Amino acid sequence: MRIAAVTTAVLIAAGLSGHVAAQDRPPAYTNAEACLEANVDAAVAASSGAADAAEFLLEYLCAEPVSYASAYERNSAALATMTAMLAGIEAEVAAGADAYMDPVAQEATTEDVDVAAMFAGTSVDPVTGAIVTAPDAAMGGAFGETIAMQAAMLSGQDGHPVFLRQLAGRLVMARRR
Repeated sequence: MRIAAVTTAVLIAAGLSGHVAAQDRPPAYTNAEACLEANVDAAVAASSGAADAAEFLLEYLCAEPVSYASAYERNSAALATMTAMLAGIEAEVAAGADAYMDPVAQEATTEDVDVAAMFAGTSVDPVTGAIVTAPDAAMGGAFGETIAMQAAMLSGQDGHPVFLRQLAGRLVMARRR
């Protein structure tokens, strides 16, 4: 299976869809929200309009925690999507399929897929949103590094999480009244 090509396709799909459930509140999210709330007055004071203030708040005053929240959202979706895709292939092989179509290579293969081994030690840091791999993880390290590399290439394409843009807008509007 061509891992890099599969990973790229999955990351593009993950980057275009899915938002981590609202009930999941990692520090990356709560830290970004706290920064927006703490700096909204400065943004409103320095800006000529509401949109300008919200943008200043997201892009400058809270750039670091907002980037961590963006990375957490993007990388969590990418890891979950890749894990689910490979688990489906693993289940198909376990169910007795002699061969399945490799969606990237467009050829039949009987290669065993062990999702647990592939992603052993791979997780998303709840504070920075970075993909973390265990240094001794055989396949997990390779997959984690591939996902991290692909996610880094996509990082400038997805903007800020919607819930943070909405919060920035609400905070600015409340302060401008």
